[in-house]
Amino acid sequence: MKAELSPLAVGLERTLLRVDSLIEMFVVNLLRQPWATLMALLSLRHGRAVFKRRMSEINQMDVTLFPVHKELIAYLHEQKARGRELFLVTAADQDVASAVSRQLGIFSGAAGSANGHNLKGHNKLRYLQERFPDGFAYAGDSPADLPIWQEASSLILVGVNERVRRAVQQMDRPVEREFKSTPAGPRVWLRALRVHQWSKNALLFVPLLLAHKYGDATAVVHAIVAFICMGLVASGTYLINDLSDLDADRAHADKHNRGIASGAIGAGPALLTALACIGAGLLGAFALSPTFLLLLLTYLGATVAYSLSIKRVAMLDVVTLGGLYTLRVIMGAVVLPVGLSPWLLMFSLFFFLGFSLAKRYVEIIGTKTTNPNADEFIRGRGYKFSDGPLLLAFGIATSVVANLILTLYIVNEAFPIGAYKHPQWLWLITPIVLLWTMRVWLLCFRGEMHSDPVAFAVTDRVSWALGGLVMLAFVAATQ
Repeated sequence: MKAELSPLAVGLERTLLRVDSLIEMFVVNLLRQPWATLMALLSLRHGRAVFKRRMSEINQMDVTLFPVHKELIAYLHEQKARGRELFLVTAADQDVASAVSRQLGIFSGAAGSANGHNLKGHNKLRYLQERFPDGFAYAGDSPADLPIWQEASSLILVGVNERVRRAVQQMDRPVEREFKSTPAGPRVWLRALRVHQWSKNALLFVPLLLAHKYGDATAVVHAIVAFICMGLVASGTYLINDLSDLDADRAHADKHNRGIASGAIGAGPALLTALACIGAGLLGAFALSPTFLLLLLTYLGATVAYSLSIKRVAMLDVVTLGGLYTLRVIMGAVVLPVGLSPWLLMFSLFFFLGFSLAKRYVEIIGTKTTNPNADEFIRGRGYKFSDGPLLLAFGIATSVVANLILTLYIVNEAFPIGAYKHPQWLWLITPIVLLWTMRVWLLCFRGEMHSDPVAFAVTDRVSWALGGLVMLAFVAATQ
């Protein structure tokens, strides 16, 4: 039989798939069912195959959504069209192998680890030699595949590192094709860490400005350190959120391109990075202020709870998001320390509740364009597509209430306390904020808002211009 027509056995982990299914299942299971997952570690004493079976049993992920190597899939379709037999063989659990095989529909069969037998390395080689006694080609990616390549009639390399490539070059075996994988670069990691979302933590500086302590160098330094600590913790929780929401992201029209969902960033490195960011942020907060650390731990707990469960509860999710924004303002006051106006707290709560509703409304509209079935719940959320008009009504009403509270603050506190030399300039702030609010909701209603409003404001020129006018009015009122 010619080498190019030898049956082609294809590995799964980081070969056909861009991810390691076992690591993903372990991490996601750990976040969703921590006790059951930790107890499953005890099954390792019976072997890796038993542990994989236990992970597959606990698993709540849709394995058919795992990202694949599209170039390899295209090549396999070409080979299938030429009459070549394709066979999926993997160290992953048999249930995972069977599900992926059924989804793709190009394999004549699929074999995975089962009955306590771990189908990896030499075990996989023996299986293939028995299954294909006349020879086989093999597509793989890791050092564990080297003994298989040594006996294969031809090789397909998928994303191998330099050490593996050098080992392959020493073999007297033809390489059919090589598919290279580009490791996640700084840009991918920065997006996954949501460094651009650190702009939300600028709320920590609001008490600094309103208390007119921007001339106090110590207060400014404390606010900056608090900003960095909170940014690190927030980045860690964003990674945890992405890990816990992998299925929903992979089924989403835009979110499937995110670093973890696309497979560019592995679940293991993502979890370790998340823990490192959170640990560094908490350590810095402890050095800054015990009270600030306590509030940051509260923020962390609420954010993790949101990622793991609250975001799937309709209305509670947006109230939680609004509360987390308000908590940022409180933390900014604690770190200075300065007192907080109840007017400011109520304005913050309603203002950010409105835009949390806008974020969810945009998400519903965006998902509905790819799945027009208005009777289904959105994957990973507690909303139906038909809930959009209700969120729109709640969001606009809440945003209007926020502007009313701002007006009442100017009348009942800003003028009487005498903290501003020319408080009449503050009247310009209310119509500017109202105009920005109305514009955001107009874009949401038209379906032209493609991210949450706070992230949108960071890159929107009109938002920057209106924000600049607000700052000018504030400066004019204080001078």
